[in-house]
Amino acid sequence: MEFERFGSATSAFYNFLVSIGVFEWAYAASLKAVKRLVPPGGRLLEIGPGVGALLRKLISAGYDAVGVDASPPMLRYSRAKGVSVAGVSFLLPLRGEAFDAAVALFTLHHWGDHGPSLREVKRVLKPGGYFLVVEADQARMPLVGSHGCTAQCLRDVLSAEFDVAVERRFSLLLAVARKP
Repeated sequence: MEFERFGSATSAFYNFLVSIGVFEWAYAASLKAVKRLVPPGGRLLEIGPGVGALLRKLISAGYDAVGVDASPPMLRYSRAKGVSVAGVSFLLPLRGEAFDAAVALFTLHHWGDHGPSLREVKRVLKPGGYFLVVEADQARMPLVGSHGCTAQCLRDVLSAEFDVAVERRFSLLLAVARKP
């Protein structure tokens, strides 16, 4: 499966951006959306937690949360901060129908071939489970280029496996995809 790996230099830069609060607005919007979909205590999977910032917030909010990331350097940052990460594969090393929801914050645009990855997400979600995808809105932030999506792009990609609704929150797109 084709996907973009983050090396040590990119991971260190991302960790710096997180440390100065660049993404706090996106974490707040993501956490608010998760709370609307799943009550505390629910089982969550974050796909691509990077250095673990959102994952730590989910755990602090009372969720049973774990992450999986394709970047070994990102995993090292997460583990150093005490965050549970399950591995480095998009063939998720997790049992089926185990999660109430999965979250992908600013990662879907890195996945390459979406089909196999989305089928894996669907496999690990419980029936009726949610997949929350948060991306930069290219229509409102054209400078993000390929590091964002349009609402139509999210609908097109996710509707192959899920029922999808896309919401705009400032310069973010929040796709709420539900497993039938």
